[in-house]
Amino acid sequence: MKGVNKSRYPLSLESAVKDQAEGEAKKNRRSLNAELGLLIEEGLKWREIQQSKQAVA
Repeated sequence: MKGVNKSRYPLSLESAVKDQAEGEAKKNRRSLNAELGLLIEEGLKWREIQQSKQAVA
């Protein structure tokens, strides 16, 4: 994601979600911010794939 324009956005998470994301970040040797960004990107890609599958069906 280097070289990409980034926007700051305040985010509130449930403690359990934050704890889980922190665990994933630590396991993947990323900052919490980087892990959350990646999780959001992956989630959006997954949704796009699911929507295209539904359009075909």
